[in-house]
Amino acid sequence: MGKRESSELVVGKTRERVLIGLVLVFFAILAGQLFSLQAIRHDKYAQVAEENQLHRERVPGPRGFITDRSGNILVDNVLNFNVVLPWKEESEVAETVSRLSSMGIPIDSVRVLERFEAWKKKNGTLPFPIVNDADKVIISFVRENSDLFPDLRVMSQARRRYRYDEMASHLLGYVGEVGDVELSRQGEKKYYQGDMVGKTGVEQVCEKSLRGEDGVRALEVNATGRILGEIADLSIAPEIGKKVVLTLDLHLQKHLESLMADKGSGAAVAMNVYDGSILAAVSVPGFDPNEFAAGISFELLQELFDDTTKPLFNKIQQARYPPASTHKIISTFAILTEGLVNPGEILVYCNGSLRFGNRVFRCWRPEGHGAMNLYTGLVQSCDVYFYKVAEIMDVDVLANASKAFGLDTKTGIDLPGELPGLVPSREYYDRKLGKGKWTQGHVLNNIIGQGEYLVNTLHVLTVCAAIANGGFLVRPHIVKFTGDELPVVYAKKRVPGLSGRTLEFLRRCMEGVVQDVDGTAYWTRLDWVDSAGKTGTAQNPHGEHHAWYTAYAPADAPEIAIVVLIEHGGHGGEVAAPVVRDFFSEYFSSDLAQKDGVETGDGR
Repeated sequence: MGKRESSELVVGKTRERVLIGLVLVFFAILAGQLFSLQAIRHDKYAQVAEENQLHRERVPGPRGFITDRSGNILVDNVLNFNVVLPWKEESEVAETVSRLSSMGIPIDSVRVLERFEAWKKKNGTLPFPIVNDADKVIISFVRENSDLFPDLRVMSQARRRYRYDEMASHLLGYVGEVGDVELSRQGEKKYYQGDMVGKTGVEQVCEKSLRGEDGVRALEVNATGRILGEIADLSIAPEIGKKVVLTLDLHLQKHLESLMADKGSGAAVAMNVYDGSILAAVSVPGFDPNEFAAGISFELLQELFDDTTKPLFNKIQQARYPPASTHKIISTFAILTEGLVNPGEILVYCNGSLRFGNRVFRCWRPEGHGAMNLYTGLVQSCDVYFYKVAEIMDVDVLANASKAFGLDTKTGIDLPGELPGLVPSREYYDRKLGKGKWTQGHVLNNIIGQGEYLVNTLHVLTVCAAIANGGFLVRPHIVKFTGDELPVVYAKKRVPGLSGRTLEFLRRCMEGVVQDVDGTAYWTRLDWVDSAGKTGTAQNPHGEHHAWYTAYAPADAPEIAIVVLIEHGGHGGEVAAPVVRDFFSEYFSSDLAQKDGVETGDGR
């Protein structure tokens, strides 16, 4: 073998060794990667693999129930079924709708696409409901044709149900889709687009308690994203929200609703005089909150807004009216505490009017009331008597008396949107009209509850209750307790000067309104239970007068007080007082008087 052959052999062996080395390095690297995948990064890639075959879907927690004081369910949830579609582009949604329509499924393609546009802007976390509240026919079709529509599925969802439709609608409130305001106020429980949230009433004020805990639905999907089924072991069930118990009595609420059903527009509230718990409250006309829970249409919402009787407006605490002659209770209180007149003295002979300056102030009774003292003036609601006293009354004396009863503030009811009253004072008139540019004539209007005076129904009710319970302002409330919490006890506030002879005189006068033959509510008395009250007729420049009546019973041992306001109703004694009479009749004949859980006392 020559030198050339020997050299070529050495080179060949060297190349062989290099090649073998490269192969070994390659396999070493491969082995290292396999070790990294199977040992070091196993958990990470196992999670990725799992996520590729799992889809986790949030399940909103159902809202808690709302009951009356005895546990009768007023608001709960009902399951409804939606046909949903995973997140798709508009073209795919349109194609699915077109195919469903061609196969006889009644579906409004225009409406669905409009909803999809809104849904896409919200970037909702739930699948798009292509059919809301689907019936059995559509549900069966989707399930039987899963091979033709593999992306469609039926999903159950808890929807709010108001068992008695319009009953107590302004108190209970309604739910609606979460908006920007709620999303910007995230608390312990996070909100997502598409969630339902309390918008008004108890639903709003008790939102934190009523809202449930979200769950998670674990779904198995294949490589194409098609859902194969739910994995129960990985799913977390949602939890229902807390129960909210109200002070309302279902029987009384139904009865008061029936009494106000034909009254057009107005409000009525019945309350325990000692603790402020509301037993029944009505604002008419009402609305059906189920319409909002199901997703109210724009057309129906516009119809509600355009209705001149304002069915969405809570007239219990969001509307203000002149208190009219119901305010004479406070006027009499001011007269007594200031010692302006001798209560038993005949101060004026009412012939139907009183001239003051260059104006004539007229009494509600054109022919007049005759000789009047303070007692007969309040019992018969003689305007002329109070005009005469107003000639010598300082404007702030009446204003301060009204403020002592809380008419310038909110009563503090646990419902949203309450408006404070308006009590005109010297400072008010100086600011509004200018110093020296208003006259004593304003006081003549104010003393009979007209002029600039404005109150809501709860103001008048708490005044009545203060006379009944011995001189204390109570805070009206409708929520008794939430979940396992103890009932809330609200502090009472004594009205300065409302005690002793002053209190007894006011009680005797209010009892005379109903029991004396000349009292303005005499014809509405009951033979078997005495009551005490005060009528009022508020002047209305836009039509018929508003009718007021407030009363408590029994007169000698008060339990319950009520106020009724009927817009454009006419005279309070003729229109509002009969509602109170019929309510008292039911209350005291249905074993509801002194019922367990309703605080009572003699108020002395």
